[in-house]
Amino acid sequence: MKREIIELRKLMAKEGIDAYFVPSGDFHGSEYVNAFFRMRAFLSGFTGSAGELLVTGDGAWLWTDGRYFLQAAKQLEGSGIELMRSGEEGVPAVTDFIRSLVDSSDKEYVIGFDGRVVSSKFFKALKEKLSESDRQFSFMIEKDLGDIIWKDRPEIRPSKVWELPVSAAGIDTSDKLKAVRKEMKATGADHLLITDLMESAWLLNLRADDILYTPVFFSFILLTQDNTYLYVMDGTLADGLPERLSFLKVRPYEDVYGDVSAVPAGSTLWLDPATCNCALYDSVPEGVSTHEAFTPAALMKIIKNEAEIEGMRRAHVLDGIAVTKLIKWLKDTSHTVPKTELSVSEKLKDLRLSSDECFDLSFETIAGYGPDGAIIHYAPTPESDAEVKPEGFLLVDSGGQYTGGTTDITRTIAVGPLTEEMKVDYTYVLKAHLAMAMFRLAPDMDSSEIDKAARAELSAAGLGFNHGISHGVGHVLSVHEGPNGIKKAGTSSPSYPVKPGMIMSNEPGVYIEGGFGVRIENLVLFKNDGEGFIVNEPLTCVPYEREAIKRELLTEKELSYVNDYHKWVRETLTPLLDKETAVWLASETAEL
Repeated sequence: MKREIIELRKLMAKEGIDAYFVPSGDFHGSEYVNAFFRMRAFLSGFTGSAGELLVTGDGAWLWTDGRYFLQAAKQLEGSGIELMRSGEEGVPAVTDFIRSLVDSSDKEYVIGFDGRVVSSKFFKALKEKLSESDRQFSFMIEKDLGDIIWKDRPEIRPSKVWELPVSAAGIDTSDKLKAVRKEMKATGADHLLITDLMESAWLLNLRADDILYTPVFFSFILLTQDNTYLYVMDGTLADGLPERLSFLKVRPYEDVYGDVSAVPAGSTLWLDPATCNCALYDSVPEGVSTHEAFTPAALMKIIKNEAEIEGMRRAHVLDGIAVTKLIKWLKDTSHTVPKTELSVSEKLKDLRLSSDECFDLSFETIAGYGPDGAIIHYAPTPESDAEVKPEGFLLVDSGGQYTGGTTDITRTIAVGPLTEEMKVDYTYVLKAHLAMAMFRLAPDMDSSEIDKAARAELSAAGLGFNHGISHGVGHVLSVHEGPNGIKKAGTSSPSYPVKPGMIMSNEPGVYIEGGFGVRIENLVLFKNDGEGFIVNEPLTCVPYEREAIKRELLTEKELSYVNDYHKWVRETLTPLLDKETAVWLASETAEL
């Protein structure tokens, strides 16, 4: 059993806590978190971005989704923590599992956690589930027990904000606020609490570096029709407020709890329970009604304006140059330059950052060679860093943060001879990718039909994948943006409607455990086709893997799409490449 779990149990016994819950997020429900908030990883040893840890006096369990099953199994080995594969048959949800613990207890069962990192949405769902039990239970929501154990816990060091010019943002903050207040008025909300970091950054046209790979800053916003209160940590506004934001009433970060508790009775407060932590939700006084839904800022920022779209187009061209150069280098030096997954990641990072417009990666590069490519969200570490041999597949899922936009691309690259199985599987993944690329979404159609059409191409060959086919992407924000995302048909949470102006991913895959992985990902812009349908246009500008495509498995329509796409890539990138790379690209994008 891990030492950290043993120490946690001692503290639980001292506090009278029967079960202690540790999620993955921060005070704002963020997916990627500051090092200070990696408590679940510290306690469990599992470093994936999504997971929930539950510890009792005699057991420990970790829930994660299909992207991380293989990684979690490796990292939890010998820890005494049981892996709970979310979504698999017979695996209960965390709330159901805690209910079973309460049901089997012969005394009042006490559940503890740090209420600042647990969303009010989860807390309400847990309370509802436990209320079905005839046993007694209670909560301790102010216990950050891990902080006592984690002696060298990193500090939060707020970064200074910087302005995203209106030429890039497209809309000034004053106009965004007018639109938000109009929605508040229509809904009858007197106050709006913004807890999501991406929403605050988008609304104020400010960016920073408080979270790795995501240019945001720790903040809350409390909005009325007359005032805008901004809660930030010391150092965030080290250079003062920009003149255009002089109307903001800036307050200390922690004051938001007291200010929410002072909202007058009879008021209506709009908040998003998915990102409002339960400690903050618990601050809402009696007599205040809550309107619990996506905020206006959340729904406005997922529809990109023309300036944001043009910035994203340029970012993807610059990104295409970097990734294309990487692929050429991998193939040219397959037998002459020793490589590992980490050295490939560093090479790609250097290529991206060689552009003055790229200031960061958008997430940790996933470079998985051979069997590691089958681990859906694998990221190499010094301990796992595999040699990239001159044979088989290297899966590289990566992205950059540019001054004009955010990128996310996956290419599965032939770094040497391929087996017949590899070529067949690659081509079927390509067919699934093309099914989404060519899909025409009718106004009355659920967007999960896109997912269904893509999976059908793989199912025909007895293949499939255990993750979503599409997620939203922010504009100089998080590479994973909600609430838009295309869910698998029949799942408990339906897909958010796809609308023109959304930028999302297209990323089917196939993962052969112990063998190899294939994923092909483009970012696409959804738009009207002029005939009443919503179609998507690729933004990602990098060729597919020519060596892996079995031409005879493609229909004429699919073949035509690939050839047209390759022609666009060639014509877009060639003027921006050196002569040698341009000649190589011409060969890679020649008609199939």
